[in-house]
Amino acid sequence: FILASQQASAWTWSSQAPINSAPKVSGPACSAAADDRIILFGGLTDLIGSPTTHDLWVYNKVNENNDSGWEMIERRKQGISRPIPRMYAASVVLDNSLFLFGGWNPGEPGSEGIFLDDVWRLSLKSMKWDRNEVSLPYPMSRHTACTVGPDTIAIQTHKGLLNMSFDGRMWSIKEQPTIGEGPDGLSMCASASLGDDSGKMLVFGGSTKTQELSSAAFVLDAKSWTWNKLQSKEGGEAPNPIASSSAAFVNGNQCVVFGGATLGSEGYAGGLIPQDDTWLCTIEDDLVEWQRIATEGSPGGRVAASLSAIDDELILQGGWDPVSKETYDQTWVLKK
Repeated sequence: FILASQQASAWTWSSQAPINSAPKVSGPACSAAADDRIILFGGLTDLIGSPTTHDLWVYNKVNENNDSGWEMIERRKQGISRPIPRMYAASVVLDNSLFLFGGWNPGEPGSEGIFLDDVWRLSLKSMKWDRNEVSLPYPMSRHTACTVGPDTIAIQTHKGLLNMSFDGRMWSIKEQPTIGEGPDGLSMCASASLGDDSGKMLVFGGSTKTQELSSAAFVLDAKSWTWNKLQSKEGGEAPNPIASSSAAFVNGNQCVVFGGATLGSEGYAGGLIPQDDTWLCTIEDDLVEWQRIATEGSPGGRVAASLSAIDDELILQGGWDPVSKETYDQTWVLKK
């Protein structure tokens, strides 16, 4: 944990001057690709009751001066068949494809909308969509997904874990039995892969159906399909119970978690309280050390934002402030 202590004060946030327009959404599906691009799809465009979108955005390094910016991909260039608008979907990048899982289209105000069970693949070469030959076993939203092997994706839902895998010919999805204590009953969690070769994913926070928030952190080892509930280092600080925060991988045993919301004394009736803390999470065996970092110049509290790691930077995009009711489009960069 000495390395984490040394690094905690070295991180800084900075807002990025826009080159073009940027996605102004909350609850999008967003994943970083291996070639220093970020792929962002969908999300809610404004306040609750506003429409969801099926816009597709790409963030990349645009020139030799290391300027970065967002580009919206024209829908006519994405192929004939495309996903419908949605929010609270999950996505991962595997090889040269982005996989998109489920989500929720709220529909017209007052309706329950449509919960989705579809799986889509976006080629990162052609930027065209194809619907996958398999579907999720049930419609879902507010779930998370991580790549946990060269041909394996783990999807964590409030009902349990799903395993999507490729056998060399076709994809399949099945409910995956696990051992150990996992994030059962939780949705609106933050998750991050713990490295391309580790076969592990971190799941943090979340909410139950009875509106109980969690501050627990779990690690899944997909090589044995074992969950490990992490214990906080004795005497250290830790995040409050929180939902809808964002997480991104830093190195072999570290992730960054940002934002999310807690509840006041009146629960959901009193509204969500947005958080603007940035936490460095360092994992060693079954212990986790939490440290606040980048305590000055925070982007501001929000829920349902995206946080993605490319090169030596973490890119924060979008999100919604449940107090001011503002949906953000400013891009923020965290680096050390």
